[in-house]
Amino acid sequence: MKKTFSITVLLSLLVIVLAACSSGPETTSITVDMADFSFNPAQVSVPAGSEVELNLSNSGTLEHEWVVMLLGQEATAPFDDDDEANLYWEAELEPGDSQTFTFTAPEEPGEYQLVCGTAGHLEAGMVGNLTVTE
Repeated sequence: MKKTFSITVLLSLLVIVLAACSSGPETTSITVDMADFSFNPAQVSVPAGSEVELNLSNSGTLEHEWVVMLLGQEATAPFDDDDEANLYWEAELEPGDSQTFTFTAPEEPGEYQLVCGTAGHLEAGMVGNLTVTE
């Protein structure tokens, strides 16, 4: 009886230790600068379902947005309400600002279009690509 109790306590402690050691979703850090009509880098990659720490800065003279479209969706020029319905995630910054944002990457691997949704910026070529990997 005493041996069974000791084994039960030992197994319970092992379960607690293993649970404490397990980590949540993987965190991926990316840094993007938005200049006037460009993202640098324009191509970024993250694992599916990972927590993304986006270090975003705006070195331009205009307000910019970093918009992730849904998989298979491409924004149309001009960016409008129809496009807003097809976005996955977005952030915006005033000129000269920097901020760190956190979001969860899409679960489905694939190529996701990045655009600036500020009026006229998509037309000026402010686009990029978010690759979500398995």
